Amino acid sequence: MQKTCLSKNGKQRITCLIGCFILLSCLSAGTLLLAQTPKSVTNLSVTPVYYSPGGTYSDWYFPNDQTYNSLEWTFIPVQDPPESLAKAGLLHYYAYNFGLQNATGAVGRGYAGFQTNGIFKNKQKGKVINFSIWGSNGGKSPAWVNKSNGESGGFQIMMPYKWVVGHHYRFELKAGPSGQDEKGKWWGLYITDLNTKKKDFVGEQRVPAIINGKSSTQWSPHTSMFGEDLHWWQSLNGNVKFTDPSSFQPSAMACVDITADGGKIRPVSFHNHTNSGEPVTADNGFKSVSAQVTLYHNDSTFDVQHNLGHWEKPAPNIIGSSK
Repeated sequence: MQKTCLSKNGKQRITCLIGCFILLSCLSAGTLLLAQTPKSVTNLSVTPVYYSPGGTYSDWYFPNDQTYNSLEWTFIPVQDPPESLAKAGLLHYYAYNFGLQNATGAVGRGYAGFQTNGIFKNKQKGKVINFSIWGSNGGKSPAWVNKSNGESGGFQIMMPYKWVVGHHYRFELKAGPSGQDEKGKWWGLYITDLNTKKKDFVGEQRVPAIINGKSSTQWSPHTSMFGEDLHWWQSLNGNVKFTDPSSFQPSAMACVDITADGGKIRPVSFHNHTNSGEPVTADNGFKSVSAQVTLYHNDSTFDVQHNLGHWEKPAPNIIGSSK
């Protein structure tokens, strides 16, 4: 099937072919490593193979007979990318995705997560939280607010945040302090460092309470996560031709304790995949293949760990085994 992967900073979009995945090995009982079956896309003796960065994807499904007042998840940075990634003007983005009931492609869907080198209005900002909801018509934050995010068609909030590798960061997406008015409902994002107990308000965005004549004041039962390596800015059109996948720096992020309604509801199923080995064709006809990446998942807890870039040795697995 085809999966359209949205760029996260107003750049152009990529359409990636997502193929069938295989289970390479069992790291421990209930904890699996996902990778794609490499595909021969060209004759190496005739034409060189060029690489694009691989991406990682997870989906969670809550009971679908209801909608939810809040969503919660915990990110654990496992390893940050080396400084060379930011020096090249690039970044990794690990984002949790969500959508309001009756959301459309233009209104009511969004993401929030950690960017290793946030780019706000074309300026590099270092470690940040990036939060955006498509079609939002208002935004407030103690940090930075972009009123015209070209990608989402709404507001973008970015907050500098010096996360620490190994700490547990609890995100909460719930009704914001501004409540609801004639233009819609305000949704607030909060983050708590569970190691230090410090809680921060990232900001809030207002989204229409009615979308296409239907209520949109609660969250739908499907959420997801992606890991994105912005090397594709260079690789997609062949501006930089990567012949060695080790050019892509490694990092890893775990996502655990996925819940809704203040921790009362947990997902009933989940699905995980990568796009490793899949061909990518740009609008200008340049062809590349998605480099190998890995994704660990625990079938008992529904915890995941996304591992971007090239790892000389397998990424450390912190999500544990099923009990």
